[in-house]
Amino acid sequence: MLILMTSPDALLHNGIPRPQLVSVLASASADGNPVGIISNHGEPAWFEGAFGGSDVQFLQSRGRQSGDIVSQNAAKFGLNPSDVLVLASKDEDVQMGKNGHAVLIAAGWSGDRQVEALGIRIESAAQFQEIVELIAGWSGQWWFSGEAPRYHVRALSDLSGYGKSVSQQDFAQRLTNTVKNGGSRLNALLAVTARSLLMEGADSVDGLVWGVYPSSKSDNDDTDTLCDFTHRLRTTVSRVRFSKRGEPLFIRHTASPKRSSGGGGDRTDPTGQILTIHLNPFYKKSSRLVGKNVVVIDDCTTYGVSFGVAAAFLRKAGAASVIGIALGKFGNQLRHYEIDILTDPYSPVSAGGFSVASSGLMSGSTNTISQQVLRSLIQ
Repeated sequence: MLILMTSPDALLHNGIPRPQLVSVLASASADGNPVGIISNHGEPAWFEGAFGGSDVQFLQSRGRQSGDIVSQNAAKFGLNPSDVLVLASKDEDVQMGKNGHAVLIAAGWSGDRQVEALGIRIESAAQFQEIVELIAGWSGQWWFSGEAPRYHVRALSDLSGYGKSVSQQDFAQRLTNTVKNGGSRLNALLAVTARSLLMEGADSVDGLVWGVYPSSKSDNDDTDTLCDFTHRLRTTVSRVRFSKRGEPLFIRHTASPKRSSGGGGDRTDPTGQILTIHLNPFYKKSSRLVGKNVVVIDDCTTYGVSFGVAAAFLRKAGAASVIGIALGKFGNQLRHYEIDILTDPYSPVSAGGFSVASSGLMSGSTNTISQQVLRSLIQ
């Protein structure tokens, strides 16, 4: 079950309710999803004509920007605020959704600056309906949750049985296609990832910084497909000022062997990664990472080297916590690493400039309910 909320303004075109959107909301309500039209003002004259005979409710809530209306209705139906989708067309909608810890979806027909900044965006009622249908049966839990002494790891889906011919490179290409093609599948992928983060309270964490672990031949221009996905996710889940476009967290100063394509060597050895990346000096100014809580996104993980290396650099820079998020996880060989960077984390590290204190298999919990979601979205 989902709760759908929006405002009268999102429904109107030239003062008249959009018939397709009215139909989508009425159908969602008929399918058992509570639907509410929320406003600071009284019920508009057109509401009964548009929704009469349906279970769609009009709720007057003065000061709805506080988000209390979101949490109250989630509690009423025994749901989490992250199970609420807010279709936003004006600043008040954005405030209601973010303060209420709901998943925000931008109405593409809105010209509001706050709405245009959101990462999940629909252009039609049909796209909104597709998003609801794609995520309605999903509980929002991570497939895998693991804790290491110095960082945490989450994965949205187990890809071990994704298909006999599917490799990490195949999955990465499918993810690229999904992000580049946009539309409902990208929106739904963003929504399910956002729901998982919201369930963990990521939007309430102070000093949040978002970053992407760089690809083996990254150009460091923050234009990779995963960078675009992360910026869209960032604007949906948080209000952080750092991590803006054009400010990548890591710099790949030397191309590294692509480990997932049989680059040779021990794939559990972090040396090749440590020697080819460092933190962006932009974040060294004013100690921008000191005391911050950092989210690092990677498309998928097998051995967990990228998250161990990322955590080592970030901890050296003074980060308070690090969580690594992979959209997919291959196999059961995920490892944790305790790596110490002994030199400036904002400059290339040479041999002897780091030590690996320990490593070992990472234990964690899994949730099979979320297993099929990513596979259905990324094709």
